[in-house]
Amino acid sequence: MKRIVYLMGAGAAVDWNGPTTQQITDSLLEHGPSNSNGKLIIKYIYDYFTDPNNEGEKLNFEGIIDVIEQCAQYWLSKDSNCFINTKLISENDAFWDNAFSEDYIADKRNYNRKLSPKANFFCKLILDCYEVVISHIRCYSQFTQNINKIYCTNNSNINNLAARYLKEKSKDSYLRIYSLNYDRVIQAIFQEERISFFQGFYPDNIVPTIEEMDQKVDSKRILTSLNENCIYHLHGNFCWKVVNTNTNGLDGYEILNTYYYKPLRNTGFQQTTSEKNKHLFLSPIITGYSKVQRTNLTPFKQMASAFDIDCHIADEIIIIGYSFGDLHINDTIRQARKNNPSVNITIVTSPKDKRKTLKKISTDLISHWDKYHDFIFESGEDVAYSKQFNLRVVFKYFKDFLESQ
Repeated sequence: MKRIVYLMGAGAAVDWNGPTTQQITDSLLEHGPSNSNGKLIIKYIYDYFTDPNNEGEKLNFEGIIDVIEQCAQYWLSKDSNCFINTKLISENDAFWDNAFSEDYIADKRNYNRKLSPKANFFCKLILDCYEVVISHIRCYSQFTQNINKIYCTNNSNINNLAARYLKEKSKDSYLRIYSLNYDRVIQAIFQEERISFFQGFYPDNIVPTIEEMDQKVDSKRILTSLNENCIYHLHGNFCWKVVNTNTNGLDGYEILNTYYYKPLRNTGFQQTTSEKNKHLFLSPIITGYSKVQRTNLTPFKQMASAFDIDCHIADEIIIIGYSFGDLHINDTIRQARKNNPSVNITIVTSPKDKRKTLKKISTDLISHWDKYHDFIFESGEDVAYSKQFNLRVVFKYFKDFLESQ
């Protein structure tokens, strides 16, 4: 059996009406509590950290969440008597007054008495941001025993195209699918076509039953069972949830696959420490710019390890709708490409900005080569190809790519 590794970015979800980065960003800027001056705090944070003279440096939703997480880490560290952050920023800075609302945490459900008011505030604000992101994902991909937004009339064409393509590929290959999206779209298609697969939790049903509610991670199988189809979410899923105590009520985080998850139900403000004095806010999805620290937690760590192994031994890597914005993902592909030079790589990407895309691929995937023999891509209108690197770039949206297969 061949081994085909798929990496699916945001562009792979567009045909199912997945949200754009700008749509999520706009929603965040219109959401959340106001400060004492009546200004929305998330908008205040956005304006505060955006350089008005540099159009290219405006924060998107990941940047906004990253800033809020850093604010939470600052106050969580102060609560644990970590002196480092107090030396970096003054707690009397006017920024904190303008980025805080006591009314927002007045309800007992929104307050952890072990934490200071500002730590409570930023922890709850993070959860509120996650709720906005997850609500966008739920709109196009909610998938439970009772609701299936993926298999709706509007998606008939893309579902049929994807099903035909994946079913054909699965006949003689292990399909090792790694998604950077937070949805259950590919799982739904596999289930509809009765293609067996593992998604990292046990038992194997995609959605826990109402009676089960939660499924636990099977980290051993993620690491050791490589000869089967899989669908792993490297940055989490909108239906995962975090608990921060074990079955005995002691500290110990766990990520579960759930029937239905709503972030603001979380009143524990789950956190852990993967490095001394560096508090980490736990979430079922990894967003923001500080992703690497959270990918060191289970099951992200095991799924990233499986991705690393798969890329090193793959016959083919197919990258769909990914903009090469995650440096840790790029490095995995780049290192695998160095040590697995015979692997065929296909990149399916937007037909916009072709030159920019090729330049980014040159920098992020194959810059380790000393000499380029035929690196000037032999190109048709929709395809660029480099024989030296076994690399093909298809400038098509995912749906158009599927139609051409």
